[in-house]
Amino acid sequence: MMNRRQFFLASAVAAGASHLSAQSGDLPDMLLKYFAQRFEAARPKMPPSPAEIRRILREITGPYPQAARQSARVAKTTARDGYRIENVLFESRPDYWVTANIWIPTGASKAPAIVMPRGHFDPDRMMGDYQQIAFDLVRAGFVVLSYDPIGQGPRRQRWSEPGAKFDGLISTSLEHALIGNKLALLGESVAGWQVRDGMAAVDYLMTRPEVDPARIGCADHSDNGAESSLLCAIDERIRCAVLHAARFGHRWPPDPTTWIVVDDTQEYLPGAALHGIDVCETFAALTPRPLLVLRENPDTGFDSAIEHLRERYRTAGEPGKFGVQSADGSQTWPARLRLETVAWFSQWFRTAGSPKSETDVIPVSGLRESCPGKSAYELIQDRAAEIRPAKLTLERLQSVIRPHSGKREPAIILNSTTVGDLRIDGLQIPSEPGIRLPAKLVNPLSPNGKVVVYVSGDVTKLDPVTTGDDVEDPAPPDPTPEKLAAKGYIVLAVDVRGIGAMAPRIPRRGFRVPYHHLMNRDMALNMMAWALGDSLFAMRVRDVLRAVDHASTLGEVWVAGKDMGATWAVFAGALDHRVTHVIAQNGPVSWKSLITNDLFHQASSQIHWGILRELDIPDVARLIAPRKLTVLDQPGATVDGLA
Repeated sequence: MMNRRQFFLASAVAAGASHLSAQSGDLPDMLLKYFAQRFEAARPKMPPSPAEIRRILREITGPYPQAARQSARVAKTTARDGYRIENVLFESRPDYWVTANIWIPTGASKAPAIVMPRGHFDPDRMMGDYQQIAFDLVRAGFVVLSYDPIGQGPRRQRWSEPGAKFDGLISTSLEHALIGNKLALLGESVAGWQVRDGMAAVDYLMTRPEVDPARIGCADHSDNGAESSLLCAIDERIRCAVLHAARFGHRWPPDPTTWIVVDDTQEYLPGAALHGIDVCETFAALTPRPLLVLRENPDTGFDSAIEHLRERYRTAGEPGKFGVQSADGSQTWPARLRLETVAWFSQWFRTAGSPKSETDVIPVSGLRESCPGKSAYELIQDRAAEIRPAKLTLERLQSVIRPHSGKREPAIILNSTTVGDLRIDGLQIPSEPGIRLPAKLVNPLSPNGKVVVYVSGDVTKLDPVTTGDDVEDPAPPDPTPEKLAAKGYIVLAVDVRGIGAMAPRIPRRGFRVPYHHLMNRDMALNMMAWALGDSLFAMRVRDVLRAVDHASTLGEVWVAGKDMGATWAVFAGALDHRVTHVIAQNGPVSWKSLITNDLFHQASSQIHWGILRELDIPDVARLIAPRKLTVLDQPGATVDGLA
């Protein structure tokens, strides 16, 4: 490890390797400002109507398969005083099972029913607070179906049991993030898969003779109600809802204090910002069905979002169908909010009444059943095997990446210095309006006529901390540009957006070793791009192409990429025939390999939504021919080791 003194000594020797951060203090804020501008430009003049929101959500969270055959089964029944609990299993997709418990009051016939997905926490639906709310609802005359979402309870796809492959460090949220990233490669949404599970739960309730199909509600307890609000918005058989909300305000422009915590694939939907749909508007899709929003913790956007929803219900002529209740969030599901939940459903489903206080339930054991059938990983592999993209052409690749067109602004030289036989120029390269790329141009005393555009990045490690007193030692400067220049190459080293000097400032977050790549700063930025119908990966390839523009004025252009930069280099070389040689070090073999390996460790922010329906990395590499492509995958092989 390098201490601070050693780091600064190395920085002095590298002479300028810090990529201009001292001269360009706005660089860390540039990408968030850029996204804010893009979101504002994309915002529809009029917010979509509830019916439009429902239609758009069905499109962007789909595709939805036909309902699975009704082959549900009851595995076990537990009799209690005044009710019974059945361990049930039903299919969401063919041979893809959902585990659940159904709580049924004694003598129930055509009773209202509540579907209740478990919130995204490590404990499963058998924990005490979930049994308590189910008991409270049963005591008030409701049938309750409590089921496990993807990656939770018996639906954990990988376990840390002896002999199992699953790594115990991965949490429930990390697992559905992993599944969500695999689905994104296929152009499918983990949020859509979660909604399909909920729709299957409603399907199952409608087969039960104890249930009135016209009186089905939904209750949840989750981080922000995203899964349940989508289910309620899309499935109009749900006639009444009580949903928890956190990070609930309008998603864009991004809140500089909270954007980093919204880094899970279920949080963003492709193209949603183009339609003006975020978490708040998803809740608005329930208008005019009765909706009670529950709040436990402070949220900067909560009050404005609530007023927006009140106005929606006032405009619909149903102001009384919208309500808000708050409570102390120190409990997992506060008792006050449980009682408010029962009262809300009792009011709108016209049951005999609701309890004014709780009777503590004695938790029941034995409510867990093992989950049969295929795992999500197997289904995703099956779906990937069905994809047969057409032969890739340059035109199709251009339609995916959408390289910048129009006037190319010249690079700006900010400073110059000389160290030994090297002259180092500090540059900024305009990539597109709102984005200026920090770069350094390393010129040898006797250049060989070849200009190497060098890009690198690795966000699978701990995010650097740039605020607060507890600050990480910065990473040592990359010596590759100077080593290449010593061999006679002119080197243009560039930080693409979100990398190096352009990385947004963030507070310290927990380090999810070794799965930090699934939910981190870079993935949050990528999901903002997804919401705009774009990707961070495509944006970075476009940045490399702008660097090629500048390099082409200096000599024969090579592009070299390391780690994440390896794939950016391959794409840039395929798109721009001025590049005569591409060098890729430590890049993935293919995106399809991320599908077939259950636990991949490549950066999730490299995913372009639905990319495998269009192409894979080897297809792009073929477009480089007959120009030269060098892939460095042997131990010790490095870009700076080239002759």
